[in-house]
Amino acid sequence: MLSLHWVIIFTFWITSLICLIILNYYGRQVLYFKKWLTRAWLIVFLFSGALGYQFQLPTSYAFNFSNHFLENDQLQGEIIEYQKGKGKYDKAILEVNKIISPYREIKVQGKLLCYIRTLDTTFSEGQIIMVHPQIIDIKNKHNPGEFDAEKYWNTKGIQKMVFLSSDNISILGVKQTFSSWWTRSRNYLKQLIKDNIKPEHQGLVIALSLGDKSDLSNEKRELFANAGAMHVLAVSGMHVGILLWFIKLIFRSFKPLRNRNTYLYFAIGALWCFAFLTGMSASVTRAVTMFSILGVGQLIGKRFFSLQAIFASAFILIIFNPLIIYDIGFQLSYLAVLGISAFYYPILNLFGTKYTLINWLWEGSAIGIAAQIGTVPISLYYFNQFPNYFFITNIGLLVLAFVAFIGVILFFVFHLIPFVADGLILANNFIFDTLSGFIAGINQLPGEVSKGFTPNLLHVFVLYLLILAALYFWKKMKLKQFNLTTVFLFVAALMLIFQREYNKSKSELVILNHYKKVILIKENRKLFIVQEENNKIKEDDLAYLVNGYEQRNGVVGSRLSIPIDKELSLRDDIRIRRNSSGIKIEYHDQKYFLAQNMSKIKQYSDYKIIAGNWNPWMNEELADFSTKERALIIKP
Repeated sequence: MLSLHWVIIFTFWITSLICLIILNYYGRQVLYFKKWLTRAWLIVFLFSGALGYQFQLPTSYAFNFSNHFLENDQLQGEIIEYQKGKGKYDKAILEVNKIISPYREIKVQGKLLCYIRTLDTTFSEGQIIMVHPQIIDIKNKHNPGEFDAEKYWNTKGIQKMVFLSSDNISILGVKQTFSSWWTRSRNYLKQLIKDNIKPEHQGLVIALSLGDKSDLSNEKRELFANAGAMHVLAVSGMHVGILLWFIKLIFRSFKPLRNRNTYLYFAIGALWCFAFLTGMSASVTRAVTMFSILGVGQLIGKRFFSLQAIFASAFILIIFNPLIIYDIGFQLSYLAVLGISAFYYPILNLFGTKYTLINWLWEGSAIGIAAQIGTVPISLYYFNQFPNYFFITNIGLLVLAFVAFIGVILFFVFHLIPFVADGLILANNFIFDTLSGFIAGINQLPGEVSKGFTPNLLHVFVLYLLILAALYFWKKMKLKQFNLTTVFLFVAALMLIFQREYNKSKSELVILNHYKKVILIKENRKLFIVQEENNKIKEDDLAYLVNGYEQRNGVVGSRLSIPIDKELSLRDDIRIRRNSSGIKIEYHDQKYFLAQNMSKIKQYSDYKIIAGNWNPWMNEELADFSTKERALIIKP
């Protein structure tokens, strides 16, 4: 779709729309045309989404700022997103609206990704700023397993980025908007948490209640991911469900409030307030939109099936933002709710007792299993890992996540009442101590997570096709076909495991694309990450650089460093030696030299010379290989 011009798509769209109008007119009179109406609507919806998608891309803007920006120009725009960083830089998205120079002023469009090195100035959403940037393209480093930044930002309509310092940004004013009010409210609640909750839990509390994971440590993220509890940190349908239950409990507890319409009006309003407060993430917007459709249907005397509400909410979100279909949260959210819709009752009916507590736990577990069935293939594609104890985690979270979320909501509501607030602070600290301890305990279990799964899109599609086929044959009571489909599903899953074992066992040498020398050596199911002793990368930066590779290959790297004029021997046929001219690598029967100083390069005529960004001035014509554009991967 990216290669099609919008005029072509518009032609198809207007043609399909005219056909729909004709069919809609004659279809009500001629029975033959009625069956084509649904198909015509579907085609119009598809082309509407495709057309909207094209208009969202930066290439569709005639006055995109990148097409008119010159070296000495300044940009004026509004900060529409702002996120505090853990290091020196904060991240912002600037909606550019004007190019200014001494000789011209042009109204433009487009978004710019900004990394701002903050000093004393504080920035926030809604501010109008002017900057003098050096704009660069968003490009991948093409290191194995890296995050695909180009694709991610392109799906958000952003292709350019800039690094700025706060002392060369001029704040022109503040634009008061609907979203900026919610941003200020969110920041107020974040500060409330930071002033009252234990430091070790602040990031977790903010993530669980407000959906902002910027204050969450990498260690905490990894613990929750390994336990299969990341949905607790991303405000989602689970949070909406808990909030709905809490609102219903309040309305049932007070007789004057026991009115269905009053409850629905209040619930819909409260949920949308929660969605705006948490930043309108794809998952919470999906849940709130679905409930709104169901609630409005009841108010006007209509009833919708759950699938109708699911697809209607998806259609509404895609119409407003076609690029949302590329949002991982959107995909996971809808696949999870489709999994629950399809598999919840078949799983629930497999087990039942006369004990209410056990049945309640099983109901919650059935929801978790059904959601897992819906999301496992796509999760393996994106994250390359599977939490082996997700079932135990879900049982624990049935209670802990519920109590934690309601505890924070109560604290927000009653924080101005001194004694009540003090009690809620103590309670919340205890609850989050327990929640963190539970997640840490799951991570202490042997084999808590399996990493190294790398299915391609075709494999993911086949898995979903087989899952749907198995469900269909189960419901139709076609046992023979169900058993056959189950066998195929088992084989497809087995192929995933074989691929994982291959990823873990393969051997290779990788020279990363980085401004410092970073060497990965994977041998005998072990990974060694080698750096120069006096020129190492900070641990957080190194983790960001190699985590994707570790995830995809199911290994954890050992950090090694080489002093100058020393040799590192990993095996008899794998040696690394460093001197003032660079690093010599003997890898099985191959020899490579990472050149730093070109004056003595003739001494290494029997080595293959590798150039890289650690020496940007080196003449690449003198090198056999270069890692300035992408990593170099060498097989034994």
